[in-house]
Amino acid sequence: MKLLPLFIAVFSSAFLCSCGFNSAYNKAVTVYEAAEYKAPSGPWQGTWTTNTNGHSGDLRAIVTPSSDEPGEYDFRYHATWGKIFSGSYTVSYDVDRRGNRYFVNGEENLGFFGRFGHKAIIDNDAFEATFSSEDGDLGDFSLRRPE
Repeated sequence: MKLLPLFIAVFSSAFLCSCGFNSAYNKAVTVYEAAEYKAPSGPWQGTWTTNTNGHSGDLRAIVTPSSDEPGEYDFRYHATWGKIFSGSYTVSYDVDRRGNRYFVNGEENLGFFGRFGHKAIIDNDAFEATFSSEDGDLGDFSLRRPE
């Protein structure tokens, strides 16, 4: 019985995080549809796959210029896994523009999930990334603009 309050707290916080992300994502899609975002900013949707163990899920992202550091962008991700689990996290990385492409390379400590490395190439319609974790997970993100 002592686990029930813990389960309710975890479930409630996950649900509230999802609702907050969904609201922000829907707003970002509306702004994107009004042609107010340019790469790399705006909403993205697709999938993630971990190559080392085959785990995968849906992935959405909202990319915005950082309000703290010029040249950095905030990448707010919301991922699903195991058909019933989901979670959100935000990381900030330097973005280097070369022509019509944006190159992202960064590393972030995600607390319980450990260190997370991220390399991406983004253009107007595609966001392709690789990721790694300190436990040896290697994987890919493949995202496109929402339709």
